Amino acid sequence: MGQHFQFVLTTINDYPNPMRTIIIPLFFVTLTGCGGAKQFPLAETTGTVLCEGQPVTFVSVYFAPVRDGDAVLVGKTGFGMTDENGQFHISTYKPGDGAVIAKHAVRVNKMDSTLPDCPAELSGTKIVQTVEVIAGKNDFAIELPKRKR
Repeated sequence: MGQHFQFVLTTINDYPNPMRTIIIPLFFVTLTGCGGAKQFPLAETTGTVLCEGQPVTFVSVYFAPVRDGDAVLVGKTGFGMTDENGQFHISTYKPGDGAVIAKHAVRVNKMDSTLPDCPAELSGTKIVQTVEVIAGKNDFAIELPKRKR
């Protein structure tokens, strides 16, 4: 390891100063690795997406943890897709493992260009509902807001 490190530093001296400021930090990041990503505690999270009380099929659902207080890290966004009954199961780190225990901004995005018989606007960028995932089982009814005209 020491010989490799010495070789890299000797070789880096061949680069002009601006390049050294880029290469040296990259070397240390590669050498140390990124470390394991912190996994936040999860809870089973399921639900149904509704439009005017009717299930919405085959849309993507995103549960994005929101900052609470002074917390810097809030957690990873969970994702799910509705089935033929409009039901979804959120996955964050692995399939079906749930959402981070926290408050979430929920976004819904259509998978194709049509959403039959539903006057909701789905872009995936607008928050359609805010929910709180708690320890244990969570089941939400996500009612899509009507499109503003």
